[in-house]
Amino acid sequence: MAEPSSNRMYVIIGAIVVVVALLFFFMSGSDDPAVDATTTAPDAATAPVPADPAVDGAVDVEPAAPATPAPAN
Repeated sequence: MAEPSSNRMYVIIGAIVVVVALLFFFMSGSDDPAVDATTTAPDAATAPVPADPAVDGAVDVEPAAPATPAPAN
């Protein structure tokens, strides 16, 4: 029969192997073909249309009215 301390060593080594395998799985999981397809050159139909220089997308904001001081008691 095996000694209890050697059984613990096998459990610890097995846990380390599982953790390393999970780390490898998650670190190498960025090879998504959908991501690679979006990084290619866009089609002519999906190319962005240049903005009209006469139309400004900025929002006009008026400055806030000056605050009136509270009356002293």
